[in-house]
Amino acid sequence: MIDPEQSVKRNSDTSPPTSEKEWVRRVREAGDRSAFEQIFRAYYKRLHGYAYSFVSQKQEAEDIVQTIFLNIWAQREDWDPPGTLKHYLFAAIRNEALNRLRHQQVVQKTEDEVSRIFRELKESSVSEEDDELRELRKDIQRGINQLPPRRRKIFVLNRRSGLTYAEIADFLDISVNTVGTQMGRALKSLREHLSDYLHVLPVVVELTPLLLYLKKL
Repeated sequence: MIDPEQSVKRNSDTSPPTSEKEWVRRVREAGDRSAFEQIFRAYYKRLHGYAYSFVSQKQEAEDIVQTIFLNIWAQREDWDPPGTLKHYLFAAIRNEALNRLRHQQVVQKTEDEVSRIFRELKESSVSEEDDELRELRKDIQRGINQLPPRRRKIFVLNRRSGLTYAEIADFLDISVNTVGTQMGRALKSLREHLSDYLHVLPVVVELTPLLLYLKKL
């Protein structure tokens, strides 16, 4: 696991912790990295398996476990889990996994909706663009230009270059989950930016294939 911090306060009592409560106390009160690593080693395999039962992807399950432990380390000075450590960790894994699944469902729903609209536009044909369509094209360009640089790059790699999330993750050296999160936020931003048009798209669906336009950006 990546060391969350290079410099860690050490407890003057170097004897091994005798219980999980002692591990927690040492992490909280002394920033004891060895106690933190003991907890990680003791629970990693079981927590990874539990996370995998939700997301069915090894890398995603690993990301979930590391997220939980990185959050614990970042907030270690206030860390005082109620009940047993086992119950706390498994509950944290469950909540993180469910949150990610809900987010993925929202992203998928948004992608499906946008894809449907663009598919309808692609299937239509016209010989000329009217003023409203030209303004819509400009607005799409503005919306994409306003995305944060990395989010815009991920969006273009997916929509223009046709790379999969896994290919983008490998190309940019980031996790697949990060790619999915950034794509979801990009689509959400574009939907909000184009909200006035989305309400009337069924009316202007005979215009021109904006999907092709997006792929050229």
